[in-house]
Amino acid sequence: MIKKIALLGSTGSIGTQTLQVIKDNKNLYKVQSLVAFSNVEILSHQAKEFGAEYFATISNDGIECLEKAVDGVDLVVVATRGMVALKAVLKALEQGKTVALANKETLVCGGEIVKEYLNKYTGKIYTVDSEHSAIWQCLEGNKKSQVKRLVLTASGGAFRNFSIEQLKTAKAQDALKHPTWDMGSKITIDSATMMNKGLEIIEASYLFDIPQEKIDVVIHPQSIVHSMVEYEDGSVMAQMSNPDMRLPIQYALSYPDRITSNVSQLDLIGKKLEFYAPDYNKFKCMKLCRKAFEMGGLYPAVLNAANDVCVEEYLKDKISFFDIPDVIEKVLQSYQIKEQMTVDGLFAIDRKVKEYTKKLINGEITIV
Repeated sequence: MIKKIALLGSTGSIGTQTLQVIKDNKNLYKVQSLVAFSNVEILSHQAKEFGAEYFATISNDGIECLEKAVDGVDLVVVATRGMVALKAVLKALEQGKTVALANKETLVCGGEIVKEYLNKYTGKIYTVDSEHSAIWQCLEGNKKSQVKRLVLTASGGAFRNFSIEQLKTAKAQDALKHPTWDMGSKITIDSATMMNKGLEIIEASYLFDIPQEKIDVVIHPQSIVHSMVEYEDGSVMAQMSNPDMRLPIQYALSYPDRITSNVSQLDLIGKKLEFYAPDYNKFKCMKLCRKAFEMGGLYPAVLNAANDVCVEEYLKDKISFFDIPDVIEKVLQSYQIKEQMTVDGLFAIDRKVKEYTKKLINGEITIV
């Protein structure tokens, strides 16, 4: 049976790679609907090539187009940025559909709400993130009650070997030179600050129902071991492959089956696999993620919104590398939450915290 696919965020890195996987497996998947943010030219070309029956851009048609795209499909691939697709994800889960999630904010900010929908309805979430896909695969066929810890691997980003002195003057153009992965600018900066790994800790906790105390991080520059699961008996299961996002995308689309892919075969001969402990003095954002998660409620959404603004300002060279964690920490300490844990509350706090963070950076707010 051919699966009908809705692809939200079709013109970005994950979106275009998802279309590559679908193109390689036309006998298994049919693109039913496509949504992009604003790139009408590329979207129109995609819609024509794949025969999409519905396509729209958020900039022209509003975020409602994301929810419309979910209708009449079997599986929804979410490759958008931010929380924009949250309502579409919840609608898909309510309709009993599978969501292939390649978006961190949905769970980092709305994890409590998403869990409610997963418990109430028959919809499922399959992760498309390479690290979480690795954990998912390592958990298959084993008892979660026997898991001792999850180990997320991190490349360390472009600044892995930078000293604290070097990081003080490190510019965004340097951070964008990721040694392993080809990603968008936002996630590449998050990789350089290791904020992405902190957000993945929160995601992993929601995805696998594992407390964050049982989730560790190791630096693995080669990006061949994508993550590991350690069991109570001391056994460690690892998932390995060449760094290629098409593999976790395809696994989410084909699960529970494994199908032939065009990912190059892993050759370990002559390869060195290295693992290091993360330096929390250089990369403070991971600790801030753990702190926000411990604070609970809407605080992860506060952290995420503040980080969004800091990354934007860093990309413009308006703040320094260490300003990013410093500003986020100040926002976590000082922002007074009045919103409720609802979808509308999440969107409101995202907007308000971004405004608050910009004022803080511009010196319009003073924190004693």
